[in-house]
Order: sequence, then structure tokens, then C-alpha cells
Amino acid sequence: MSILKLSFFTILCFISLNSFSQTEPANNVIKQYHYTFSGDLSPQLKTELEKSTMQLNFATEAKIKYKAESKTGELFLFTKERKIVSEGDVGFDVVALKKLILSYHITPQELTITQN
Repeated sequence: MSILKLSFFTILCFISLNSFSQTEPANNVIKQYHYTFSGDLSPQLKTELEKSTMQLNFATEAKIKYKAESKTGELFLFTKERKIVSEGDVGFDVVALKKLILSYHITPQELTITQN
């Protein structure tokens, strides 16, 4: 009889812990920032901009697609940020990204942010 009670208690604990872990909100949020831009960007500056973008807080991956013939491009930046739950929490600084793009003498155009 005690083995049956112990088994029942173990299964009940497992189900409770499993359901709690599934309903707990994630602390980290993965976001993608997609910026279109125009201007002249050499292959060397493209590489430098990718490296500089990776230096921004929360950045995990940066990639640039650039078309030299039309002098237009796209910057893809992936970040892993903490979920903002209170006023003092800090997220990714979009203004810093725009300033970085401008520092390479290219013109940022449209920004799209998606959250995974």
C-alpha cells in the first residue's frame, strides 16, 4: 500500500512540476532588427559595419546584404534581450543602431522589428 502511495505522490509531483515549467514565462526574448539603407558601401566597410554592429549590447548575429549596382542594402541584426517587465529594465538601443549606420555615411530607411 505504501508503494502505491509513493508512486502516486511521485507522479503527482512530476505532473505539477512539468505543468509549472511550461507556464513560466521566458526571461529572454530573441528579436530580429531589419534595417534597409541606401548609400555607397565598399566590401571592406560592409565587413567593418557587421563587426561594429556585433559590438552593440545584446547583439548575437549581424549580417548585411548589399547590392552595389543599386547602392541599397539590408542589415539583419539578431538580439537576445531580457524581457522588459518594469520601468527600469533596459532593452536594445535602436537609436545606437541608427547612429552606427549613419556613421558609415549611409542612409537608414525602414526599420522592422520582429520577435521570435
